[in-house]
Amino acid sequence: MASYPAQSDVAPAAPDALKPPPGNPRFPLFDGLRAIAACTVLVTHCSGITAFNTDNPLGAYTARLDLGVTIFFLISGFLLYRPFVAARVEGKPPIAVGRFFRRRALRILPAYWVALTLLSLWPGLDRFSAHPLRYYTLTQIYSFETTTGGIGPAWTLCVEISFYIVLPLLAFLIGRAVRGRTHWVRIELGVLLALTLGCLTVRSVLQASGGFYVAQNTLLCFFDWFAYGMALAVLSVAWHRRESESAPLRTIIRRPWLPWAAALVVFWAVSTQLQLSRGFFFVYTDFNYQAEHVGYALIAFLLLLPAVFGDWAGGWPRRLLALRWMAWLGLISYGIYLYQVPLLVWLNNHMHPHFFFGMPFPSLFIVAFAVTVVFAAASYYLVERPLLRFKDPRGPGRRRASSPEAPAAASAG
Repeated sequence: MASYPAQSDVAPAAPDALKPPPGNPRFPLFDGLRAIAACTVLVTHCSGITAFNTDNPLGAYTARLDLGVTIFFLISGFLLYRPFVAARVEGKPPIAVGRFFRRRALRILPAYWVALTLLSLWPGLDRFSAHPLRYYTLTQIYSFETTTGGIGPAWTLCVEISFYIVLPLLAFLIGRAVRGRTHWVRIELGVLLALTLGCLTVRSVLQASGGFYVAQNTLLCFFDWFAYGMALAVLSVAWHRRESESAPLRTIIRRPWLPWAAALVVFWAVSTQLQLSRGFFFVYTDFNYQAEHVGYALIAFLLLLPAVFGDWAGGWPRRLLALRWMAWLGLISYGIYLYQVPLLVWLNNHMHPHFFFGMPFPSLFIVAFAVTVVFAAASYYLVERPLLRFKDPRGPGRRRASSPEAPAAASAG
């Protein structure tokens, strides 16, 4: 049987802002996945605002690139739950809840508050002035009139915050359920499956009853996306340093293009076979409402596999994710996510008479990408990185952790 080296728990030194919880390995290819997630969301916003989604045959695909949100949620589920599982399985001290919330607050809130303030001043934010407190507290999704106001994509941050709040309690309860059990992996996956089915049931009931817009944009209807990432975290811990003993994992290690090829097939099916609306405000049937949701989750799950297992093993998907410019875009992806919509709306309004060669979508995307990257880089270097140095305060005698981590993007994680 072939033997494969396990992912290293020690990586080259990196700024404090990039460290995972002490004693946990870094998954460097997730940086590239964040870049893909942030840029696909930018593409679908640009293609939607220029009517490319509805007027061009390729719009069937660009309209579905909001699946970048799904990628962000799975990344959060994986990276945030894995330390809880590893601590329990490896007999390490449990994750300190206070420190967990400190890390999450520093990762999400300062950059968001700065972006919200700046964008409210210029170029202005829809429905912001009437309820600013809701936006600053990330509670806008709990009111119909403010759900998509302010920084529009920030509704996903509200869902992320909800996940952060419930995760430590959920990790504790699952830990109690599997304590001393030989088949702990099966039990964990069974619990996550039950929670996933519960989430899908809630979605079905709400949609069948005519839809309840507020509830359908909360963790109640999106927890399953985090749960798929959590399931990957369980498998990652269970097979750590033993990847060669699993035939499916050996296949992923040797042929990382296979899950990505499968993801493309699923993406084609979701884009073309479900008769989904291409407009910004989707109109669903009971069937395609769930089919799109589950399809997005499957695509994201497949895309994550080569980054979770065998990230050292090569193959073109891993080489793509490891490109320096991809990693850098992943580093600033939170800012890309925060600033893109207000900026591209302003750019669209002012560029309309001057689109390159009469092509609105590529013209807007090129300019919006460049401008958004500038704002995102400023956000990272001036706001995020300086503050993230304090997410793991050290006492005088405490050892420096040696494993760096790219900050979990929101959307992100």
